[in-house]
Amino acid sequence: MKNFSFKGRIIYFSLIAVVSLAFFALQLYSHLNSPSGVGSIVLLILWGILVLFGLAGIILSVKNRDRHQK
Repeated sequence: MKNFSFKGRIIYFSLIAVVSLAFFALQLYSHLNSPSGVGSIVLLILWGILVLFGLAGIILSVKNRDRHQK
């Protein structure tokens, strides 16, 4: 990630967060309409973790940018 610019990092983590959030919403909709077992819950957890990874990447990128500008 050292070779990425600030905008590149933000775009990268934003895409991860948005795509993961979309799949999380689809999986949640599917699970609520017809609960199909443990696999559905596992996928919800995994998509949720990926959304958190994207958001954490954005937050850390902004935090590191502010620290390097001082």
